[in-house]
Amino acid sequence: MMRKVVIAAALTAALASPALAQRQGSYSVEGQSPDGQRYDGTAMLAPTGGNTWRVVWNAGGGTAQGVAILIPQGPLLVVGYTMQGDTGVAVYAVQPDGRLLGTWTQGQGGGIGTETLTPTGGQSGK
Repeated sequence: MMRKVVIAAALTAALASPALAQRQGSYSVEGQSPDGQRYDGTAMLAPTGGNTWRVVWNAGGGTAQGVAILIPQGPLLVVGYTMQGDTGVAVYAVQPDGRLLGTWTQGQGGGIGTETLTPTGGQSGK
């Protein structure tokens, strides 16, 4: 019986940690496109329910909007988005300090870009 309680407590703690690391609010963006060009900007994350999020980027000279799901087992934030008529997907590893370390692709041409989102002022826990 005691073993079940300990296992349940460990699972609860493990599932609670990603929610604490994921933050709503503003983020600074630093990235590199598939062709090697560096860019920066901002992003806003807002919870839409459960483990779902709305994401808006103003980076690299454009605006993108997307919806995301937080997968606690990673924890990973997986985002589908549109930017300038192209669709894309980004996957971010959620770090304990709230940073999001991402990899993305967009449009028909493929290619892999990288991006880091770092929480700035105005964020709060989910």
